[in-house]
Amino acid sequence: MSVVLFIIYTLLGLYLALSIIGAIGFFLTKDSNPTDSLPDVKISIIVCARNEEKNITYCLQSIMAQKYEPDNFELILVDDNSYDNTVNIARNVLKNARFKYKILSNEKHHGKKQSIRRAVSEANHPLIVTRDADTFTVSTGWLQSIAEHHQKTKADFIIAPISIANYSGLMWALQAVENNVLSLFSAGSSFYNKAFLCSGANLVFTKEIFEKTGAYASHLEIQSGDDVLFLEDVKKIKGKISFLKSKSAIVLTYPSLNFSDLIKQKVRWASKFKVNSNFFNVLAAALVFLVNVSFLFAMAALPFVPVKLSLQLFVFLKLSIDILLLFLASTFIKNKNLLWYGLPVAIVYPVYACVVGIASLVMKPKWK
Repeated sequence: MSVVLFIIYTLLGLYLALSIIGAIGFFLTKDSNPTDSLPDVKISIIVCARNEEKNITYCLQSIMAQKYEPDNFELILVDDNSYDNTVNIARNVLKNARFKYKILSNEKHHGKKQSIRRAVSEANHPLIVTRDADTFTVSTGWLQSIAEHHQKTKADFIIAPISIANYSGLMWALQAVENNVLSLFSAGSSFYNKAFLCSGANLVFTKEIFEKTGAYASHLEIQSGDDVLFLEDVKKIKGKISFLKSKSAIVLTYPSLNFSDLIKQKVRWASKFKVNSNFFNVLAAALVFLVNVSFLFAMAALPFVPVKLSLQLFVFLKLSIDILLLFLASTFIKNKNLLWYGLPVAIVYPVYACVVGIASLVMKPKWK
């Protein structure tokens, strides 16, 4: 038993160290607060959509609501061979737009990377912002915060924040907590110039860096990875990477409302990490998985171990670390009532993490 305790406490120590380093980097990352003057930055927004008739209206309306000079940005919507009413709805919404826009339709389903490549080739502006069709913004300063950050940092690649839209229930809280903690690590790793997480649902990059990295050429055959694999390409050529820590820049997306859909989503996301050249991603994922396995082992072993104090302490420390990470992340992304779910999520998350880890090894990812 002493060997087992040594192993699980070693894993916990590494987990704690990773958490502390990430949290320090997160807090040392300066907030980007919007100013009163609008920057003169030309931006092309790219939204890729496939069968998004339920979500496209709110996505486009939130872009149309942006307080940004209409002549300074354009929207390129790429419909990837939808068979629902996405395009007609989009045309109806955009007919009142004050900015320039175009709708590109793929005759065949090509996937997100090919759609973005096509859109970038037709973009008129040097700064590209990608959004998913199932996202929206609450802030009308989303585009301004991006422009100001780019103007200030001159970054080639800007990681912008994502939040899970406010709902209720443990399923929602599980996703919201995970997202917020990942945002903390995304900001923290960027501070140390070791960025390894980002999301194509709110991603900013220059047209120049996109072309210099080969426009996904190194991983074009892989369906996912328009974000993190692209990030690794940028790092290889020493592009400047920055995290945009601004509440105005947050883009919201919807949670999966049933466990099966959630697992399928995570399997899709995990598929890009299998081919990621950044070995730290694998080590971090393995560490999180093993610590959560250790937590489940400790919980299961408690009734059968004569001296329980060591296992009880392990469980207490693991829960404390996770709840503290949630609290720290919530200072930036504030989901309504999420902190009340801190303890239930900390208890349930190890089961979820293990299921996702195993599923990503045995299930094949499926896209729309």
